[in-house]
Amino acid sequence: MVNGFLLLAVAVLFNGIANVLMKKGMLDAPVDVGESTVRHYLTSWPILLGLSLFALNVIAYTQALARIPLSIAYPIMVSLSGLIVIGGSMLFFKESIGWPQWIGFALIIGGVILVAK
Repeated sequence: MVNGFLLLAVAVLFNGIANVLMKKGMLDAPVDVGESTVRHYLTSWPILLGLSLFALNVIAYTQALARIPLSIAYPIMVSLSGLIVIGGSMLFFKESIGWPQWIGFALIIGGVILVAK
């Protein structure tokens, strides 16, 4: 039997990476909303891969929810996925993270530790 926290870790990883891929896929997207935007969605490999990872995330997350209380799984899912997105933002998009944000991230991790106990 697969451990619920292992499934949650897979869901977190897929969710975080999917968000970063979606951002990458939208960097060269058309600004108008119309046929060209739909074509972009259907032909952009980062968006298609991101959507696939979101789908796998849903499968892993719902399986984790079958084994872990929602009140524990959801805060872990949101906060740790956020940290992956922040790391990807800094690494791939050169976004700067200020000290107030770093303090906020530390508080989030502290909260996750308390929630997961």
